[in-house]
Amino acid sequence: MKHTIVAAIVTFGFACVPSISAAQDQTTELQDVTVTGLPAPYGVYVVDFDTGYGLKALVGHTHRQYMHAQRAAAAAEAMRKRGLAMSPYVTVAIDNSGSGLAKQIQLMDAGWNTVAIVNVYCKGGDPSRGRRCKLVSVPVSGSAPGPRMASTLSVAAVDEGG
Repeated sequence: MKHTIVAAIVTFGFACVPSISAAQDQTTELQDVTVTGLPAPYGVYVVDFDTGYGLKALVGHTHRQYMHAQRAAAAAEAMRKRGLAMSPYVTVAIDNSGSGLAKQIQLMDAGWNTVAIVNVYCKGGDPSRGRRCKLVSVPVSGSAPGPRMASTLSVAAVDEGG
């Protein structure tokens, strides 16, 4: 009985050898493939905090760009809140389709304590002039030092100013 089982395993192993070598050849060929993504149809601005997480603002300078940014931010936030995100960034979408704006974004932890404040300044105008927004992190007094889990953070308040 043992000899029959051993013989069956050896026969199965020899039967798989050609498919293994074919898979290795296929992998070798795929190493020469370069994948390039399309550029985002919105501006991406990032601020890193020294606590292991950051804020990513997806800024749409037209209404169409803002709609793309809003969908991308919602998808990124859903992944982050489930703990499946590859990067520890809280992601928000910002509509800059007007003549420029200033916003304040507050990040809150699970206990509703403000752990970060970011002021976003955007100018309107010709998009060919390059980057049009600036993110400025404001120190938060009284927040506990040390790393926080980005998945527990939420955008608690977004105040718009003209």
